[in-house]
Parts: sequence; structure tokens; C-alpha cells
Amino acid sequence: MRLLNQRALSALAVSLILTAPRAWADEQAENVAAIPSVNAGAIPDAGLVLPLPPASRAIGKLDWHTDYTVAYREAREARKMLLVFFRDEAAPNIAACYERDVLAADELLEPLSKFVRVALPLDATGPVRDDAETMDVKLLKHSAFKYMYGRQGIAVIDLTEPDSELYGHVVSAHPFTPGKHYTARGTKLVLGLPRGTVTQRALIYAVRLHPAAPVSTTEGKCHGYLCKQARNSSNLMATYGSVGHHDWGTRYGEIASQTGKSAQEVAAMSGNRSMIDAAIELVDQWYGSPAHWQIMSAPASIFGYDLVRDSAGNWWGTGLFAY
Repeated sequence: MRLLNQRALSALAVSLILTAPRAWADEQAENVAAIPSVNAGAIPDAGLVLPLPPASRAIGKLDWHTDYTVAYREAREARKMLLVFFRDEAAPNIAACYERDVLAADELLEPLSKFVRVALPLDATGPVRDDAETMDVKLLKHSAFKYMYGRQGIAVIDLTEPDSELYGHVVSAHPFTPGKHYTARGTKLVLGLPRGTVTQRALIYAVRLHPAAPVSTTEGKCHGYLCKQARNSSNLMATYGSVGHHDWGTRYGEIASQTGKSAQEVAAMSGNRSMIDAAIELVDQWYGSPAHWQIMSAPASIFGYDLVRDSAGNWWGTGLFAY
């Protein structure tokens, strides 16, 4: 699935830096914590007092939950990722084709089996705690699912590590675009992404989706410290309103203090309003520059990506690679 906004403003940049490993505690999650109040933008939680009866149906060779609360609770107890498939029952043919041709595909049997899975209609509700009260809200109206844009598609909630900043957050959001829907390859890429925030994983997904398949994100390891630095760089670009290596001296010193590895950075901006489409456009820009693509195509030992949306709706993205 590839969309390119021809009116996007763009620029590219490259620099040499030094990087180092750092624990996942350094990373910043896109949304807030999993269980507090509705106003905090929390991911809808499944901590109800009364248990609900389980419900499921088969898609291909695997069973899928049809109740969000039951699925969330199972994923939380098993410390697994929760895959949510939102179906538009008003246009069931699209969802039926996706189930038949993608979710039921043999090549997805193994990766899907590692997730707790739930299929829901677009108007599905889930429980959210507001102080001492628990209330049901429409999931796709909740801020945690904002990058689904109210559309059918797939989302992933990380429930693997209770002490992680990622715990309970939506870490992947892939709404279907009319006329361009996810294939088995694209879905498999989503299922195989490294742990990270929703924006980090979106940009890594776009890199891996590209037909030229640069090896920097497959032969290397996604590193929390580099992801943090990529987010810092993207935030600086959004603040200054221009692509570049802003505050490079300070950032260089911070990174250099952590490791002796040499690394390189690429940066760009997209005016596309959709997160996934913007990520794909950023990768297209880098592909259009041989110097940038050469950096991304080298087998980095560690890498980090992130993108940030400014108040005007533009997306600023950075990739960092250490060799």
C-alpha cells in the first residue's frame, strides 16, 4: 500500500554521529498509561469486576475473539501482544476478502499464533476506568486509537511487559485506505515489527515495506536509545519548521558519550496527514536520494526511527544508524 502526496514539502539531510545502547526506559511512549482516566487518553482497559462469557470464531485455522474485554484480559494475563481487527460491517466484502486472502493465509499462521486476536465491528465498545467508575466507550473514538482515523484495519496493543513504558499502548495502527488494502506481506511485516511506539513502528514498517528492501532494519537491531535520539531530532525539526540537524553539537555530544560507534542520520518531512502514508512518503523521499538510500541500505548493527506530527499536520521523520 503506497500513497504519495505530491504537494508535500520535503528535504533531506545526512550527518555523522556516534551512538550507544540504552535501556527501553529511555523511550517515550506515544500515548499515556494503560489504566487511569478517560481524560488522560488511556488505552481502553479490560479490568472489569464481573467476567464476561468468552466468544470466538474461526478465521482460517485460528480462533479469534469477538469480545474486546475477554481478548484484552487474555493478552494481559499471557503477556502477549493483542491484535485488533476492526471490521466495517457496512462494507463486509472488504473485511471478508481480508480475512480470506490475508488472515487465513498459511504464511501468517505462525506469526498470528503469537498474538491474542480479536475481530470487532467499527462500533465496538470497551471499558475504560474514570477514577472509581468504569464506563464503556466506542474504541475507535478513543484517543488511544486516533491513528486508526475511525476506519477499519488492524491495530496492535502491547501487553507484554507490565513495567515497560509501552505497556497497554497502541503500538501499531494500520487503517485500510479505500482502494488500497493490506496484503499478506504487509500484514506479516506489521506482526514482525520490533517493540516500539506507534510512530517508531510506523516508520520502520514503511522502510521494510519498500520494494528495494534496505537491510539496515533487518540485519541490525532496533535500539531504544537511537529511537529516543530520532524522536528528539524529529521534535527539533518540527519546532524549527525546517529539515536539518538542529542542535547538532549538543546531540552529538550526548550520543558520543554513550558509545564509540560511528553512525549516520537521515531526515525528511511529509505534508501527508495520515501517519502511515506520511511514513511511506518519507521513505520514498530517501529512496529518491542515492546518498540517503546508501546509508539506509547498509547493514547497520543498531538503528532507530521515529516521526513527529506538528500542529500544522506535517510529519517530521528521522532515521539513525550505527555500524
